[in-house]
Amino acid sequence: MKVAIIGGGAAAAFVITELLEHGVGMPAELHWYSGRRGGSRGVAYATPVDEHLLNVRATAMGLNSPEPTEFLDFARQQLPDARGGDFLPRRLYGDYLEARVSRAFEGASFRGIRASRLRSEIEHIAPAPEGGYVLTDAGGYPSHADIVVVATGALPARALPQVDAAVIDAGRYVLDPWQWLSANTLPFDRLRKVLVVGSGLSAVDLALSVTERWPQVHVTLLSRRGRLPAAHSRDAQLPAEGLAELVEDLRERPDLRRWTRLVRAACDEADDWRSVVDSLRHATPQLWQALPEDDRRRFLRHLRGIWEIGRHRMPPQVARRVLELQADRRLETRAGRVQAVRAGRHNRPVLSWTAGPQHELTQVASYDLVLQAIGLDTDARATSHALVRSLVDRRLARADAQGLGLQVDAGGRLAPDQRLWTIGALCRGRDWESTAIPEIRQQARAIAVQLFRELAGDAAREQQRAGERRTADAADLHG
Repeated sequence: MKVAIIGGGAAAAFVITELLEHGVGMPAELHWYSGRRGGSRGVAYATPVDEHLLNVRATAMGLNSPEPTEFLDFARQQLPDARGGDFLPRRLYGDYLEARVSRAFEGASFRGIRASRLRSEIEHIAPAPEGGYVLTDAGGYPSHADIVVVATGALPARALPQVDAAVIDAGRYVLDPWQWLSANTLPFDRLRKVLVVGSGLSAVDLALSVTERWPQVHVTLLSRRGRLPAAHSRDAQLPAEGLAELVEDLRERPDLRRWTRLVRAACDEADDWRSVVDSLRHATPQLWQALPEDDRRRFLRHLRGIWEIGRHRMPPQVARRVLELQADRRLETRAGRVQAVRAGRHNRPVLSWTAGPQHELTQVASYDLVLQAIGLDTDARATSHALVRSLVDRRLARADAQGLGLQVDAGGRLAPDQRLWTIGALCRGRDWESTAIPEIRQQARAIAVQLFRELAGDAAREQQRAGERRTADAADLHG
């Protein structure tokens, strides 16, 4: 039996460590197709910049929940004064993931598990005539797997439909800013005006990187509401009082308007509203699943941005740096909707957007560069991602109706008659909260338990068939 894990990044790292460290004598080979970038860092933790910080405290970031301080212990090898409540560099977490995956691979042979790592980019999955699946990489080379876990993370960013292709072709509108910033050489020696489309955590990190690399630059963050993420408190908050009653009230009658009133009232009554938002986190998947489809659509259309401002917050040090840049007039935020981005003189992007309470005002400005940072793309209905397109086109998976990844069951399985699972961002339609480390940890453990059960069942059936063959052979000999 062959188990394939497809994808690099934290989601793949969690599944791999669960299988290799807890699957003693696992009757299967494990093959990790980590892709061309070939690591467990993924996009989120590949940054070399120490100012890019985790937005979750260190004690919640370990791979194994029974050992919550594992990452903190690792971090203290480089930062001896690190504390459990600190927001540590994402680069350091990438180091931790790579070290843990390497340790899991090194220990696999001692546990009787055959494991390999391939830097192939799997682009197609198809059912194999003899059972299992044929995996085809970017070079057209096929391989076989009996069980597949798709851990590819978020999908490639797509340009806003209002953007002229000529601006993208000229390199003045960047869809993958992190890859662009990590290049050894950048096409611009000097920049004066940079626009970041978006104002969430990724947009803030981009602003920090751009202002650090080009000291003379002025950065504008443009988003629908023009609001930055809220800041974390310096110290961890205790759970909000009365949370159990609040959750029960929410579950009693799933209705978005009612929920909004209840949560706002709880935030107003709490000593710190952040404790209410954080305390709801463990119940969010169940609440999301109980919410009617129409209310989910309303949330995504009207409340998503407001929720994410309070839910995905800046570390305090990042918030302080943002205030400094604003005070120096090197960073500003604007509220508006992009109407068009076209190529102007010397291919400089010219942006037109609407502003005002009713978006009644049209404004125009030119920039040296535009960076897109509008959040994770999980829309499997329109993606160019070859592997996800292959799954959907071959009806091995179904796209979520709201553009939140793929339809999955409670355990992450793509279909009851398929041995295909996914994890992380592509499960967002089921859980909503599905991209942070605590949720990915739980999903990886659930997938590992199911895979162990599947493999044990396969082994038992094979033993039964072998026994039946031996009985038949013995009968033939005596017949």
